[in-house]
This record gives sequence, C-alpha cells and structure tokens, in this order.
Amino acid sequence: MITVEFFAGLKDYFPPVMEVRETPEDINSLRRYLIDQQSFAKTLLEQCRFAVDDTFVHEDYPLRQGDLVLVIPPSSGG
Repeated sequence: MITVEFFAGLKDYFPPVMEVRETPEDINSLRRYLIDQQSFAKTLLEQCRFAVDDTFVHEDYPLRQGDLVLVIPPSSGG
C-alpha cells in the first residue's frame, strides 16, 4: 500500500489523501492507475509532477510499499 496526497485542482477529482492498496510498479504506473480511476482528470494528471518523500522523481521511479507520493499539478505565480 502507498499513500497518495493531492493538491490544488486535483482535489476536485480525488480526496486530499488516498490509499492505494496494491503498490504500482513505478510513477508511470501510478499515473495510469489514477487516470483509470478518474478519467476526467486525465489532462491535469498528464501535466503533474510527482514527489516521493518530498523529493521530485522521474516517471520510472520504482515505488515501494509505504511510500508517500505527492501529486502536484502545474501552477502559476502572480
């Protein structure tokens, strides 16, 4: 199981914190899983960055049971 936290506009599609019981292989697999869960969020999820334990990671980053994954959509400053 991993824990996934969502920010900003993603909270319109997902709860702020969600547990994924079966740990996906990597970030890319997690992204596909999330798109399957909420297809209306596909465009936003495709633009998001992912962090594990507060460090941004690449698509092929291997996930491990117990990881805390942050899903961070793009933002603009003002």
